[in-house]
Amino acid sequence: MLLVLAILTGHFQHILIFSTLILIHELGHFICAVCLGWKVVAIHLYPYGGCCEFNEEINVRLWQEWLVLVMGPLTQILFVFLLSFILDPRDLVLYQHYSYFLLLFNLLPIYPLDGGRFLLLFFHRFLSFYYSYQFVLFLSYFLLFTMLLASLFFFHNLIFFLSLLLLFIKLCQEIQQFTFYYQKFLLERYLHHYLFKRKKQISNLKQMKRDTYHYFVENGSIISEFEYLRQLFSH
Repeated sequence: MLLVLAILTGHFQHILIFSTLILIHELGHFICAVCLGWKVVAIHLYPYGGCCEFNEEINVRLWQEWLVLVMGPLTQILFVFLLSFILDPRDLVLYQHYSYFLLLFNLLPIYPLDGGRFLLLFFHRFLSFYYSYQFVLFLSYFLLFTMLLASLFFFHNLIFFLSLLLLFIKLCQEIQQFTFYYQKFLLERYLHHYLFKRKKQISNLKQMKRDTYHYFVENGSIISEFEYLRQLFSH
């Protein structure tokens, strides 16, 4: 995809630099995930950024997910810093320029960019899994749709517009996958019997939070999380 974009626009050097930074960024996520014992399936590179695909449980501890996320930007910053000892200042300026742009763009609160994932993890700490996702996906859709319109009518930059468009397509795919993610979240809680220190009484499945064990209040009775989910999945 990046090669096609380079051919269409003729900006070979710029896209090569941008692709290198994206790859280094994703390697930061990759190395951290491997150190934590996560199973990494692949690294995907897109014009708007990259994505590490993991075969990992949704209910992985929040602190691990925070760590994997933050290592991407930190590795990218470290890479550009090391380049300052190697490259000619004129070449270094290009790397710095695109690195700043990539960091700012990637930290926008739009899922599945890192900024959107950071926002999702923040809300996971205080809200339920279901409502955190719903809010972040809605916010991402609104912001990205607004940016696409602004790019189309006010900023006539082909690369930026195509990047936003591809990101919008990816977001729509994530929205379609939400039901699957939610069912996987619940099924993992039933199959693996996680032992979380935090405990909370709730009344329905949509109130279930990550890193928290739940007791369900139903008709005046208190039912454990495992028993409640067992009744759900045994039907």
